[in-house]
Amino acid sequence: MLIILLATLFVVAYVLGSVVASSGVESLVAAFTSWEFKSALSLSLVAASLATLLATPLAVVVAYLLSRRAGFTPLLVESILSLPFMLTPVATGSIVLLFIVQTSVGRALNNALNLLFTLNGAVLVQFVLAFSTMITPMTDAFKNVSVEYEHVSRTLGHGVLSTFFNVVIPLAKRGLVSSILMGFMKAFSDFGATVMVAGMILGKTATLPGAIYVEMSTGNINVALAMILLSVVVSLSISIVARVMRSGGWGRSRG
Repeated sequence: MLIILLATLFVVAYVLGSVVASSGVESLVAAFTSWEFKSALSLSLVAASLATLLATPLAVVVAYLLSRRAGFTPLLVESILSLPFMLTPVATGSIVLLFIVQTSVGRALNNALNLLFTLNGAVLVQFVLAFSTMITPMTDAFKNVSVEYEHVSRTLGHGVLSTFFNVVIPLAKRGLVSSILMGFMKAFSDFGATVMVAGMILGKTATLPGAIYVEMSTGNINVALAMILLSVVVSLSISIVARVMRSGGWGRSRG
């Protein structure tokens, strides 16, 4: 494992170091302070954060209900709900776009929330992605909490909600936090689904992945590189924290 880790770190450091050296440190620092970088980062953080905040309560409730049911039906429901996570992002975005423009409910939502080519549309798409990403790991987290704990709590006089918030949630919190982080990362890193509904308007709807595409296409390599480096750092950090939370700590592993 140590050899694999060192080899991986060497490759990553070599690639990133070579790219940074070719661009120049001063140019890269200037790129981090550019309007394009700040705009894309702020839009990504706002959209992904709102999407995750909206998706989390619904995902928690649905995942808990699925975890307490057995048989083919909950398995089918879970599979359908996680489908946006499994599909290519462009397909997911296309489905959301068609829903908005070709159904009466979608048109009503668009009239009320102004979804097309706006940040609201980005939040909607990323909500779908975050929710679908959270469902399966959250369901597994709740399955790892024995129903017996709930029975004991109920015999001690606690109601359904009290048991859920004071017993089930604390016991499943590591898996839930890990799921939320992965849902946020899915929303934060999405390009294909978001661009189908929100477009790539710099300063308005171009989140970090979309802005990388725009900057690379226009030859603004330094700004694109700054965005890529930030994406790598954020993705790696969240991935490590999520896995640590899921496994129970730095020194623990699955038995």
